[in-house]
Amino acid sequence: MKKKPIKIKLKDIGEILVNHFGNRDNINCYIGSNSATPTASIEALTESIKEESPRLPFMKMIHILLHGNIPYLEDGLQDRVKAYSIFSGSAVRDAANAGRAYYLPCTLGTMDRLIGKGCAYEIDVIIMKVRKNEMTGEYSLGLSVDAIHCALETATIVIAELDPSMPFTQGQSVISSQDINYIIEDGIKPVYTFDAPDFNNLTNEAKRIGELITEHFLDDGMTLQVGIGKIPDAVIGSISSAGYKDLGVQTELYGDGLMYLQEKGIINNKRKKINTGYSTTSLIMGSKKLYDFVHMRSQVQMRPCIYTNSAQKLQECAPFLSVNTAIGVDLTGNVWADFIDPSTYYSGVGGQPDFVRALSHKKYGTPVIAMNSRARNGKSKIVPAHPSGITLTASAYDGVVIVTEYGIADLRDLPTGFKALAIASISHPDFREKLLKTIYEEPRMTKPKGFSLDKIPPGVTMYTGKISI
Repeated sequence: MKKKPIKIKLKDIGEILVNHFGNRDNINCYIGSNSATPTASIEALTESIKEESPRLPFMKMIHILLHGNIPYLEDGLQDRVKAYSIFSGSAVRDAANAGRAYYLPCTLGTMDRLIGKGCAYEIDVIIMKVRKNEMTGEYSLGLSVDAIHCALETATIVIAELDPSMPFTQGQSVISSQDINYIIEDGIKPVYTFDAPDFNNLTNEAKRIGELITEHFLDDGMTLQVGIGKIPDAVIGSISSAGYKDLGVQTELYGDGLMYLQEKGIINNKRKKINTGYSTTSLIMGSKKLYDFVHMRSQVQMRPCIYTNSAQKLQECAPFLSVNTAIGVDLTGNVWADFIDPSTYYSGVGGQPDFVRALSHKKYGTPVIAMNSRARNGKSKIVPAHPSGITLTASAYDGVVIVTEYGIADLRDLPTGFKALAIASISHPDFREKLLKTIYEEPRMTKPKGFSLDKIPPGVTMYTGKISI
């Protein structure tokens, strides 16, 4: 007879961990992440940590993006619990910048190097959400598979919230009841939902970027990776109105935009060379409509990040278009996304480097870094040199394409001097002349042969459409 999970209450979590690990100095706990953040369990465990009766071992909380209340980040608890975040939202970001949490730089596709068997953060405990299929008795990880399979290889205790608000997703999200030790049915909080994109109210800047990307880099039958945000929404909007067909999806994050294209039949995965017939993703995040769409739907299947972001798998899906964004780009082609400056952590590298490196050869497709030319504070996102000491998500030697609302800078195959001219040429006009002057006057900046400030340099396609800004 198959083992069934033991039903417990939220208040029992601390006592269970003490019973299993009371003789340990510290334990590594992997927290289910993203829209499937187990908030109620996080709050209950934090209360046990605060009460210290009995005293828990030091808790290392390892996770990617968490939503909702995260009380163990409170000041004064760091001698008993600490967050080790691979990708962060505002709460963890603030705690990390204040020294109350740690950022673990790691791409989503290589998280197994941190939490795998024998690694520094080999997992002892998992706390996550699941949805049950009452007909089969199986459980689904629902909205977030990410690195949970890797964590399951070593975890001796698995605690799951049974959440009927979460969809039962297909693929490698399906696990057996034998994988779960304890299950919580009462007092849990529902999954996190977010507003669907409003394709009718995108900024003109975003529309221009979407138009540039789809017009120049997308063809029928290609495989997509597109994230969530105004610029990815604009790419989706451009695709939906341009008549493309037979597109496929292999992504780390599946949102409302990709669902929208799949509902319309534009995404059908018919010509995808692996996982033919279904979209593959490791995370799902968006609206209630999205969660209803993926519930029990075999045409959207979950895979761990080490699969969705695998260079081999991405290359097998070629031709591929990957669209990511960034905090900034410098004139040599360096890109950054997890730090604003060395003292200001922002989010994480995510999967951007996985897709950039996998698609660096043109025969596999195009890795696009798309961004507005200016930040919200009005400063240029294109600068002469990246802030010293920060992490780079793409380096000058990576074959990326930079797209702003002013045009395309295809940096693949360009020498350094031409790269600088190309990047400066698509900066905001308020800063363009100064950037070009920097190239001209800076003796350490390589000058291409035939250097001229009044010509469009190689690799550049300026925006020539009808959308004004």
